[in-house]
Amino acid sequence: MTVQKFIAAIFIVLCVVQNAKAQWDAQVSNYWVVKQTYNPAFAGQSSLLNLSILGRQQWVGVENAPKTFWASAEMPIRFMNRIHGVGVNMSNDQIGLFSNTYINGQYVYKKKIGKNTLNIGLQVGTASIGFDATKLYNPESDAHSSTDEAIPTSSEKASVLDAGFGVTWLARNYYMGLSSSHVLAPKYDLGENFSSYIPRTYYLIAGGNIHLSNPLYQIQPSTLVKYSGNVLQMDLTARFVYNKLFNAGISWRKDDGFVFILGASIKRFNVGYSYDWSTSAISLVGGGSHELYVTYSMPIDLDKSKKRSSKSVRIL
Repeated sequence: MTVQKFIAAIFIVLCVVQNAKAQWDAQVSNYWVVKQTYNPAFAGQSSLLNLSILGRQQWVGVENAPKTFWASAEMPIRFMNRIHGVGVNMSNDQIGLFSNTYINGQYVYKKKIGKNTLNIGLQVGTASIGFDATKLYNPESDAHSSTDEAIPTSSEKASVLDAGFGVTWLARNYYMGLSSSHVLAPKYDLGENFSSYIPRTYYLIAGGNIHLSNPLYQIQPSTLVKYSGNVLQMDLTARFVYNKLFNAGISWRKDDGFVFILGASIKRFNVGYSYDWSTSAISLVGGGSHELYVTYSMPIDLDKSKKRSSKSVRIL
């Protein structure tokens, strides 16, 4: 099969979207930092070992509002005289009485096409779903029964096999990728009375680097589109970078509001903060959302006989 036919087949599969219950994956504002969690084909995207952590507190002031923690490591490796990409990521989402934990390993096949690179990535791991029913509030009245068997009373947990795949196209000044997470739509049971499944989610992510007449300044537009059957979410972002050291920007999120972004590069570290200002109904009962990330990047020499300069695609 030629590369062109393979890409066409991937696009067709991604377009065959089935109905799903709701958006399952956590919402992240600094999505260009965690591209790997949306699309495994971004693992090993540069000649760097990248270590990243991210924390998010959503809707400050709302009881049991979502909290997210995410960590990853990704790098290129040389095997059988070829360059491949590998990665691992872990995330935990606290959403009300639910706790979802994902641990995934990733592999990327790389194909040079001219000056650009086609990456094909696969992700396999586990999804663990927990529900703490001990914190449920059951009113005491004639209209309520505390002995109803349909009402859970204990903590329940379930673990299932999870998988995802994606393709990316990396060029000098832009990148784009299509992917699907939870491709197996894994089913899980919590106790004897509740069962459900994790819906497939589809992603389009793209970004670029626009060089201005003054070489100290750059504009980095990007977008993330998520679709899970009956939920479509889109972020449009513009970041302004000064001397590759400092950046600030703004995002617009469909049906939600705006995100304000600040970041800095300090030697091998990148740090960033964002604040979500919601214009939806949730703003009537809660505050905004806070997000903080830190990444560490270290060059990897995959060819001892040559000296190479390294550039992270995260800057794009």
